[in-house]
Amino acid sequence: MKSVSYANIWQRMMANVIDGLIILLFILLISSLAYVHISFAFFAIIFSHFAYWYYGYYFNGKYGATFGKHFLGLMIVDKNLHRFDFNTSFKRSSVDLGFAVFGAAFALTALFTMDFSHYANMGFHAREAYLASFNPAISALWAQLFGYWLMSEFVVMMFTKRNQAAQDLLAGTVVIVKAPSKELASSN
Repeated sequence: MKSVSYANIWQRMMANVIDGLIILLFILLISSLAYVHISFAFFAIIFSHFAYWYYGYYFNGKYGATFGKHFLGLMIVDKNLHRFDFNTSFKRSSVDLGFAVFGAAFALTALFTMDFSHYANMGFHAREAYLASFNPAISALWAQLFGYWLMSEFVVMMFTKRNQAAQDLLAGTVVIVKAPSKELASSN
């Protein structure tokens, strides 16, 4: 049986940074149009809240890795080191989906409560602050809880044998370092 190398905390953190930058680029592009019309703002809110969840759900379910993980030679597999399906990917990303749903609900509530013409005349960062001002306590709590969730992923990894994060434990997955192609060919 070949030995398995589990991805360490730094490899996974770098993969998340790469993925975060990719997602952030698209969110910034779409959000920059939010001032044009309320329908653009609606789409920007939905996209920005669900992009992070869907990116992980889709790429992990379809390819076993996001771009960041693929770039760093990492792959997500089940406990038996096999590829998994979209159901497992959904389980793995279910907490992120919960944060997306609640975050979008708060932002949409603010969007439909505010004076859109005032919003449209603001700068990019001012628009975000204006949206948050409609539910400041809830917005702050939501952002803080999401930050705690992300940090807990890395804390849990430090105490599990196979460097599993909380989402891996929920779905029964592990993140491994892919073997080079020539090793895979010779092991078959």
